[in-house]
Amino acid sequence: MKFIKIMMACSIFIIAITVFSCKKVQYKSRDTSMLKPPPPDTTKPIIDTSAVLSNADQLDGWNIVNGGTEITTAAKEGKGYVQGTIAVGGNFMQFQLALTTPVDTKQALGTGELKFWWYIQDVSQIDPGGQIQMSSDNNPDNFRLGWGLSSILDTVHAGWNHMQLRFIDAYGLTDANLVNLKAINYMRIFYNTKANVTSAQTYGIDDMRVDVAAPVMISSCDKLDNWNVVNGGSLVATAPKQGTGYIQGTVNAGGDFMQFQYSIPATATPAFVDTKATKDVGYLEFWWFIQDVTLISAGGQIQISSANNPDDFHLGWGLDGILPTVHNGWNHLKLKMTDAYGYTDNDQINLRKMNFMRIFYNVTKTTATQTYGIDDLEVAVK
Repeated sequence: MKFIKIMMACSIFIIAITVFSCKKVQYKSRDTSMLKPPPPDTTKPIIDTSAVLSNADQLDGWNIVNGGTEITTAAKEGKGYVQGTIAVGGNFMQFQLALTTPVDTKQALGTGELKFWWYIQDVSQIDPGGQIQMSSDNNPDNFRLGWGLSSILDTVHAGWNHMQLRFIDAYGLTDANLVNLKAINYMRIFYNTKANVTSAQTYGIDDMRVDVAAPVMISSCDKLDNWNVVNGGSLVATAPKQGTGYIQGTVNAGGDFMQFQYSIPATATPAFVDTKATKDVGYLEFWWFIQDVTLISAGGQIQISSANNPDDFHLGWGLDGILPTVHNGWNHLKLKMTDAYGYTDNDQINLRKMNFMRIFYNVTKTTATQTYGIDDLEVAVK
């Protein structure tokens, strides 16, 4: 009897083990189909289109008054910058860079600018007779562009200054011995002090390169000044594309016309904007908000002028060629000036004195209010 009980107990134990071993093990699901993917990154990549003349991380190629020094602390770029010192009793400073391998700047005379960081200990001591020069002939007097300090010193201060010198503002732009921008091999900046210095003065150069010139702002659209908009227009401070606001226009129910007009009055100082562009390389760029693109008539236009009106000294673009490229919401328009009508007119627009812009169009009459917006109006070069 005892043996039978033992056999029964063993049988029960074996059955229990078998049942337990057949029990389904619960694992954490690896199914991620219910997880939402991260939103796409809409940040525009920063593309460096510049051509480096010198990163100033070493003294190679530099010829500086009193020999110069490589400073490895507090550089504006990289691991160092080149420093020059006017010793007590001296009155002259020069940074001269000679390149054994010429640099292709990748720019044209109408698109480029010379960029570098310039450290100044005391601006008030610099005489305005100095110059900044770059050349493709390895000297400052031939095949060169230059900028006089007389027009620059008022824009700088003690400490580091980021210089952006557009080629279009340089002397030498129309010389017979025109600089070869595909083979730059020389640069210098030189100046005297107004008197012999009584204490040592230090200056520095860092990160010298050529890049496409920055856009020129016509209107940031952060205020209504100079704007004339259908139904008065309003300044909207929420969700602008740039700055603190944008200009909004409204077509009321039953209306059928919208116009944004920007005009700089003749009494303003200055009474124009120097876009620093030429028609062959210039672009008109701005953000345009459209509530419903299907309601806009193709007969509208976009116009700019230097005569403060849309009919003289102007460039223009018809909306018939633009509307197929835009959508509801914000659109960044980039209008090439060579594609504009008026490009070959006798009364050529003066882009150094632009004072007028407008966009106008009819819309289908609706029973609901329609809103449109303009932001960040500028001229760029490509």
